Amino acid sequence: MVKNLMLVSALLVSLVAGLGLGYGLANPTQYERRIAGLENEIAELESQVSSFLEQIEAKDHQILSLGTQLSGLEQKIEMRNREISNLQSEVSSLETQVTVLTGETIKLRQQLETVVLGIYFSPKGGCEDQVLYWIDRANVSIHILIYSFTLDSISGKLIEAHQRGVEVRVVFEKQQVTEYSEYSVLKAAGISVRNDTNPDYMHHKVMIIDGILILTGSFNYSAHAEEENNENLIVIESTYVAGIYEDEFQKIWSSSI
Repeated sequence: MVKNLMLVSALLVSLVAGLGLGYGLANPTQYERRIAGLENEIAELESQVSSFLEQIEAKDHQILSLGTQLSGLEQKIEMRNREISNLQSEVSSLETQVTVLTGETIKLRQQLETVVLGIYFSPKGGCEDQVLYWIDRANVSIHILIYSFTLDSISGKLIEAHQRGVEVRVVFEKQQVTEYSEYSVLKAAGISVRNDTNPDYMHHKVMIIDGILILTGSFNYSAHAEEENNENLIVIESTYVAGIYEDEFQKIWSSSI
């Protein structure tokens, strides 16, 4: 439109100049009408240009307004992203807490499943009989940590268990492996026996049967413990408790010779 306006203006100037030079004097009214028409077109074009400029200005205002809105939205997005990041951190923390609580719940349930099958005392309170009783009921494994072991009755039952396919492993306190110890008897029968390597005492009195039964207390496998000493023996049924004792057995077994 601006280009057309310039062309019309140039034409009008040319016509006026022509009149001044004497061209077209034969019909001046025709030129006057032409000039008037061109002036009207120029006025119309100027009006259109003004309208376009107003529209451009309005669009500029809209662009500025949208830019401001966009900046505000970007700030809101950044704020929301920070909130999302914080929520994700909280979720991660809660998931960790859930994992911990789940583990604690499992342990508590396992502890609730723990059953005490019997508590016995010496002298002559049935400790030896209970050890023999539970050895007879072993099906898979018998793992023993024992300080003093001199009772032929218990070694005999262990040999029988070994002969029927039960895995029998025994760790002795090395300072108690004497001529009276059952160490050599069990070894000669093909049972896996080892000596503890702790420079001090390995003072455990533990029998783990089939990964579920534990016989433990102060009771040594000796005549003194059965007939003379004040001793105790507790029989526990629990995979949870047995697992803890089994870990201790494996630690000592692996370092024994």
